Amino acid sequence: MIKLAAFDVDGTLRDRSFLPESTKEALRLLREKGVALAICTGRSEYELAPLREELGIDWAVTCNGAHVGYQGRTVVGNPFPAALVRGWLEHAERAGHELLLYGAEKMFLNRHDAPRFLRAREEIGFMEPAVVRPGDWDRLPHIYQAIVFCEEAEQAGYTSLSEEALYTHRWRTWAVDLNPAGMNKAVGLRRLLEHLGLKPDEAAAFGDGLNDMEMMQLVGHAVVMGNGCDELKAVATFVTKPLRDDGVAHAVRHLETTGAIR
Repeated sequence: MIKLAAFDVDGTLRDRSFLPESTKEALRLLREKGVALAICTGRSEYELAPLREELGIDWAVTCNGAHVGYQGRTVVGNPFPAALVRGWLEHAERAGHELLLYGAEKMFLNRHDAPRFLRAREEIGFMEPAVVRPGDWDRLPHIYQAIVFCEEAEQAGYTSLSEEALYTHRWRTWAVDLNPAGMNKAVGLRRLLEHLGLKPDEAAAFGDGLNDMEMMQLVGHAVVMGNGCDELKAVATFVTKPLRDDGVAHAVRHLETTGAIR
């Protein structure tokens, strides 16, 4: 039986500002049945706070698994070494790249003139980051994820600065996520399940993209949105309708009908 349901955000819970009323109702039903709810996303805790509060979700696995929070407070995290973050900032300054840094409570951008960040914000939405200047680099809080706005041929200038291999996810030809070694959504979700004393087969995951793959392979119930990619659908235990066709609600009804939710 499902005791926790974890949801990707973009393409699963919402499409930019579009959030189906049916999704809100489905989440309310899950809460009423005692199912714990979690967001599981590549975005930051800071960015997701308004959505989490609107939907009544207490838990958030953010930064592609590097941070786990409860009602916005850090429970467990795996930040980058401060020296590595400073090295990235120095390299970005020399190369003229835009670098977005995710802390638990704030986001930071290294430049005022940031056309690629603005393009990404237009395409998928970002909250406004604080601009951090060289004199502030040593006062940054723990950083759990970075986005480098650069071409693939330029990303080695960042990955080569780490003593360990980094988890990278390129989501545009000109933008790549950087996470600590070994991080992905499944790692963070497993930490949350262990914290709650739950087994992976007692969890359901809802997602649509390739960075949901490890999470889907971890849980007992892998729900892929109808608008999801074919590679993810291949590992699904259930493919639901697209987000805009009440996909989350359709999946919750299916899980209830099959007895996975009681």
